[in-house]
Amino acid sequence: MPGFRMVISSPDFEDLSNSRRGLYHGHMVSTDCEADILVIGSGFGGLTAAALSARAGARVHVFERHTRPGGCAGDFALGGFWFPAGATVVTGLEPGGILRQVFDAVGLDVEAVPLDPSIVFHLPDRVVPYVASHAAWEALFADQFAGAPAGYRRFWRWVRLVGGEVYRIGAALPSFPLERPADIRRSLRAVSPSLVLAAPWLFATIGRVKELLGADGDPAADALIDALLLDATGATATDCSAVQGAIALDLYRRGCQWVDGGTGALAMKLVRAIRASGGTVTFGNGVAGLRPDGSGWRVRLDDGTTLSARAVVANLPPGGLDLLMGRPPRLPEPGKAWGAFVLHLGIDASGLAPLHPFHQIVADLNDLETPGNNCLVSIYPGRGARANRWSISVSTHVPPAAFAIPPAKAQRLRCRLEGRLLEAVRRVIPDVDHRILLLRSATPATYQRFTGRPGGFVGGLRQTPSVVALRAPGRRAGRGLVLAGDHTFPGQGTVGTALSGINAARDVLESLGMEAPL
Repeated sequence: MPGFRMVISSPDFEDLSNSRRGLYHGHMVSTDCEADILVIGSGFGGLTAAALSARAGARVHVFERHTRPGGCAGDFALGGFWFPAGATVVTGLEPGGILRQVFDAVGLDVEAVPLDPSIVFHLPDRVVPYVASHAAWEALFADQFAGAPAGYRRFWRWVRLVGGEVYRIGAALPSFPLERPADIRRSLRAVSPSLVLAAPWLFATIGRVKELLGADGDPAADALIDALLLDATGATATDCSAVQGAIALDLYRRGCQWVDGGTGALAMKLVRAIRASGGTVTFGNGVAGLRPDGSGWRVRLDDGTTLSARAVVANLPPGGLDLLMGRPPRLPEPGKAWGAFVLHLGIDASGLAPLHPFHQIVADLNDLETPGNNCLVSIYPGRGARANRWSISVSTHVPPAAFAIPPAKAQRLRCRLEGRLLEAVRRVIPDVDHRILLLRSATPATYQRFTGRPGGFVGGLRQTPSVVALRAPGRRAGRGLVLAGDHTFPGQGTVGTALSGINAARDVLESLGMEAPL
């Protein structure tokens, strides 16, 4: 297998207490229930595939082991606070954005406020807001990095040009890799004369682009670029795909939004869209087994119920699908994917002024990949009577096997990383230690347990040239069996997983002789 990742304030929760018994709109699903399409998991890939398929008229059933949708982009309650399951900045809801296209196709209205700046960088000696306007960013960069070589200015103009073209290609909803004629047909609308801007860089790295343009020699500027790339693609400039890096650096200025309730609320909207189109979604009862059954599939649920389906969309990494089918799990090779360590804080924010919700903290300009040296601090204020109760999540990349050590050593590592991540929060809220009401942390084992990811890998594969676009891992796992999620094209993030869900829906719907909405 070739080679990882707003507001949760008082979200609109539904009563899901009866979901474990298989209740859908007041009736019981029988054990001989037939589905056109069964979706395993309610991450954004699975929910997108399910919502589009239900809209097309297919009989769709979604099964989620947990009590809330969204997977790594969902949310959860802890000690009276609401937290995101992962570090997720909302993108793709601008006009023409991929998420906006999905919500339009299934008839959903979503209110989203553009976020400018999209994120605030805290380097050891300066604070740099990542502003939306390209002209404003050029001026701000020149001021904040006055001694940087002129090549950096050329690099940011390259990012605007190539990133804009990659954005256009993505918005055309291509189907990569090109494994079948259908993939070529779906991807044709991404072809235009301007494709020549991106094509030469398909197998290059961001590091190579910087070298060619003379964008090197300023450690602080390099660290800012690497920090953003690491969070968005799982790779720093040395290894990051040039085309994926270009869109990652450009998207934060092109389309970041503030959505009340964050990605968890967006996931629940997709659940409602599925149900409104006649599909069903159940929580608290996941899929425990999967096997071929004639021309379709037989699914066994956690409660022992068995269902038959004509087609299956598995919102799982390949290793998770392997386990359901009784095979040894395939795991990414060492160094090809990341795990995450996340610190969750509930604080008393009395007297604090409003803060930007997203802060990237770089502690060491020369070593961003050591856990704790590069962190994303996400702040979610409460509202109403709980306005002074803020939820804060702080995430950093860790090797997935970092905690596969004796328990005593693992506990010491956990405490050490909690301390490092608290240091990051102090850059934003200096007196945070005196405000803490709740402190918990999550390791790769947490993600393995709660999201069904063998090994605790999150965010899919590191986006190097060997696994992007035409070289991306395929999603088709068998006849009528399709993968969706951050481990397939185009990779991590809600926008990426939504596109994976679009392509999964196309595959299963067309196999059933139905037309996909997108």
